[in-house]
Amino acid sequence: MSRRQQWVYRVEPSPFPEDFPQQLKLFRKAGGFTSRGLARRLRVGVRCVWRWNAGRKPDAGHLVALFNLAAEMGLLHILLPAAGEQIKSGHPCMSCGPPSA
Repeated sequence: MSRRQQWVYRVEPSPFPEDFPQQLKLFRKAGGFTSRGLARRLRVGVRCVWRWNAGRKPDAGHLVALFNLAAEMGLLHILLPAAGEQIKSGHPCMSCGPPSA
């Protein structure tokens, strides 16, 4: 009898953008938020926003809230430049890429 092979798959997350603090600053200015105002809108502590500005990576829940807020305001292209490219190409699904002709 042969032994059953067990596979272990490791999914490497894509690297977090190093320029996130600059993108966050641009988003705050475009949305008219101060650090405190953004924190209130996202229902997080102002220290969280200060840490993000200093280069700390937000956790997944905070990123989702931030992206939802950006999408509501029509400013998602500032935080996710690839989203702006997909919108310009007319393709609604960011994971599929541009439509083929």
